[in-house]
Amino acid sequence: MKKISIFILLLSLASLSIGQDLIINKSGKRIVCNITKEDSLNIYFIFQWNNNQINSFIIRNEIKTIRYDYMQKRRDKNDSLRLNDTYNKCITYGVLNGGGSLLGMDLEIGLTKSIGIQAGAGFVGMGAGLNFHFKPTLRSSFLSFQYWHQGILDSYSQSLLGPSIVFRAKKVFTAQIGLGFVLEKGPAWPETMEQPPVMLTYSIGIYFPQK
Repeated sequence: MKKISIFILLLSLASLSIGQDLIINKSGKRIVCNITKEDSLNIYFIFQWNNNQINSFIIRNEIKTIRYDYMQKRRDKNDSLRLNDTYNKCITYGVLNGGGSLLGMDLEIGLTKSIGIQAGAGFVGMGAGLNFHFKPTLRSSFLSFQYWHQGILDSYSQSLLGPSIVFRAKKVFTAQIGLGFVLEKGPAWPETMEQPPVMLTYSIGIYFPQK
């Protein structure tokens, strides 16, 4: 029993695992491992400790629950949620959204689960983009090729075209950073300032997926 107690203490401190199975003992400790063998008295398994593989066992009477393929089932569940995601539109509100507007909105419409087109406008500007998501859902981060038209009529300062990385958290928060290659200078651009050929683009906001 002393050996088992020491083993359980070590397992409670371990932060890395190499296995797929989950053992929960009667005190509630969770052991993620690879179960290698079972008999009527013990469960034998491998776990990772300080980047080393350790072979050990636990007495069956000390076990509350065993969940086989626990980690794989978690991944399968997450993949299933993404694959069954029915959101095909996404609305974003925020600062410098809508083509670099002070306050703007963008609407993205999914062409597939991983590709979307967007258009937006705000105070004062407009923009559009083609988005390539890193996962098969509009709720994921993506690479975007965007056009920004900042200002209108006499307030028009410049238009930009370039790539951006857009981060989308699982819920609500979104932020973008990228590069904009200057296509045109507008009448609102200060005559005393030299316009650089490439500018940093960025925005921050909140997003809401729609069905």
